[in-house]
Amino acid sequence: MGMKIWELHGLQLDGTIRSTPEGEADVAGLVFSEKAYLLAVRDFRPAEIVKLVNDQGPIAAARALEAHYREIVTLNASGGRALVAGRSHGPEPMLRRSDEVHSPLLDQALFSATR
Repeated sequence: MGMKIWELHGLQLDGTIRSTPEGEADVAGLVFSEKAYLLAVRDFRPAEIVKLVNDQGPIAAARALEAHYREIVTLNASGGRALVAGRSHGPEPMLRRSDEVHSPLLDQALFSATR
């Protein structure tokens, strides 16, 4: 099995990005699903995400990224996909792509944002 893209990024960033035992991306303590990581690195360089997490902490960084993906311009550019809080297997906060999680409240919020 080959390396995940975040493992390659981690090699360039002194191991601050690595794979979790479940195969997801751990960026300095903030866990991303594979789809969420790929969406995030379309808008931010991996080093920018690491700096955000290191400067603000994993929870605040997750909230900042969620807020970024609720902006109408970002939603339009990402095909209506956003980053949302998800459940991880450990204590770390986790982000998933919105189409990986079904939530009636999320559906309503995204629908309202695109109107």
